[in-house]
Amino acid sequence: MAAVAYFFLPVSPDKAQFLTEEEALVAKARAVRQVGDVERVGGIVLKEVVATLADPKAWFTARVWLTDAPLADNQGSDTRRGTGIAILNIVGQCGPLLGTNIFPKDESPRYFKGMWVSAAFTLFTAFLALGLRTLLVWENKKLDDKYGPRAHSLADGTDASNQNTAVGQENYGPSFRYIL
Repeated sequence: MAAVAYFFLPVSPDKAQFLTEEEALVAKARAVRQVGDVERVGGIVLKEVVATLADPKAWFTARVWLTDAPLADNQGSDTRRGTGIAILNIVGQCGPLLGTNIFPKDESPRYFKGMWVSAAFTLFTAFLALGLRTLLVWENKKLDDKYGPRAHSLADGTDASNQNTAVGQENYGPSFRYIL
């Protein structure tokens, strides 16, 4: 199936033959609002793959994924988002492996060991989620210190100085902030 996906999934809304012109425009508008310019990289940047593998935010998010929804958009480029999703899927597959081994049939119907292990992982995930949030707040503060506070958008997508704030910024630029 991976080979089919590799050859047949479009890399962008422009190349998605199954989308109408209007649907492609909507998809591009969402991408622009989310991360910036319409033009995409179109390939993998190895330096960013390595940076994502070394980024604790990707690993925190992957571990939290076992019980909560992920925030894959908390990466500054297409390559980093893709690598983060790969980490998320690799770590996420540990849950079913663990789950099949902590609930042995001979411990039914109460499964004390399995329930305690599940409770411990839930508590651990809560601490990771709190740690991830703390890390993202700290990273946002560093970005504010470097670029100044991000202006709040008005209803028309501009700030008080009439700058367009509806467009995201890829690669951790002045408008990029982590989603909390």
